[in-house]
Order: sequence, then structure tokens, then C-alpha cells
Amino acid sequence: MANPLARYFDAVIPWGKRLERELPLLEEISRRAGRRILVPACGTGGHVVALAQRGFDVLGFDIDEDALEIARGKIDAATQAISTAGGKAQVAQLGMERAAELGTGFDAAFCLGNALPGMSAPGQLLAALRGVASALHPGGTFFTQNLNYDLRWREKTQFFPVLSGATEEEEVLLVKFADYEAEFINFHALFLARAKSRGAWQSHPRSSRQIPLLRDLLLDLLSQAGFSNFVCWGDYAKAPFDAARSPDLLVYAQTPL
Repeated sequence: MANPLARYFDAVIPWGKRLERELPLLEEISRRAGRRILVPACGTGGHVVALAQRGFDVLGFDIDEDALEIARGKIDAATQAISTAGGKAQVAQLGMERAAELGTGFDAAFCLGNALPGMSAPGQLLAALRGVASALHPGGTFFTQNLNYDLRWREKTQFFPVLSGATEEEEVLLVKFADYEAEFINFHALFLARAKSRGAWQSHPRSSRQIPLLRDLLLDLLSQAGFSNFVCWGDYAKAPFDAARSPDLLVYAQTPL
């Protein structure tokens, strides 16, 4: 793997707890929408595999080949469970704006894990949403989960809890912090890794620019991309979204019939 950051990111995510919290709602939406599921910005493939193990035909895609390498390994390891459930799992390298190149007529698309705010170049996020919309059939479902930027932009939190985990060879820590400009958030992720034999810590920084993706801005962009019938929740238990209190912003939308 050319870059270890995807492996480190996967190591600090508590996938068991995360999927236990998220899958009931994702499965509910999937069963109502249909069998063919698209996962834009799928990363290391945790949701792709989990949904395929529940009998869905899932196609994930991402621009990060290192993350996709991990995703393919997860799919290979779960092949028997996926086959037994009657599901299917695949991943491909592609940007969201080109989603229709993967085929059209998907029943639902799930963009999770705060993937959208990082699309900060002019017009990039709208192009991505339009690309995903073009891959869905009429009346298809789009669902996204991002942080509550109405709250984050107001509080301008700079430092976040440290995450920890391990790969087969290394211990991993993730230190996260942010600084704020007039229109953007500069988000910094510092991975610290050392061999399990207690070697010296090595640092692996990564910085990105984020849009403060306020609810009204996200709904406006989704509307411009052709979506409607919006429902906003504040968590995976479907609590109503509260801009002053909710940890996340979850949006359910549909393409026109």
C-alpha cells in the first residue's frame, strides 16, 4: 500500500459499534427502496460489506485506491457470508460526479461518514450530487450523514477527542484539530503510529479544507441536483434535527418520479 493513512483510518474506527448504530436505519431505508444500493465515497468498504451481508446488491466507489484495496480485502474475507445472504459486493475507483458511469437505475445511494464537506472546490459538491442523482432511478433514494455544521460553525471547536486503534503491526493514534477561516474550515488529522514492539512514534499528517455544510446549504444543493421530499434527522435513531443540539445532520431525499 503506497500510503498508510487509509489503513490507519480504518484501524481507529470502531466498526462494530458504528455498524450496530447505523445499520438498522440503513437496512430500513434499503428494504423500502429496493435491492440495488450505491455507496459513494465508500472508503474502506465497511458499509458495502455489511449491506451485502444482508442480501443487497451493493456497489461502492471512491477516488482513494488505498482505501479500495482495504475494501476489496474485506469483501474477499466476507465472500461466503455475502453469498449465503444472496448479496453482492463490488467496489470501483471513481469520483462522485461520474457516478452514472457505474450504471443507472440504482434504488438508493448512501453517502456516509461526513464525506460531503471535503468537496470544497467551486462547484465540486453540486457536481458530485448531480452525478449520484443521475445514477438513481426515478423515485430513487439518497441518504447522507454528516456532522452538524450549524453547531460546529457556531462553536468553532478546535480540538477533538483522540482516537486509538491498531493494525496487525502497529499501534495507532489519531489527533484531530481544526482552524476556521471566513468561509472554510481547515481540518487537520495527525496519525501517530509505532510498531507494537514499542518502537518510536512516527507522524503522518493530513489536512483538508471543508465547507461548513449548514443544513440550508445542503438542502439547497440537493434541490439544485434534482432531489426533493427532504427529511432531516439528528441521529440514526431518527430524532428530529436540532441545529443547536444534534450531533449529526442526516438527510433523506428522493429523485423525481
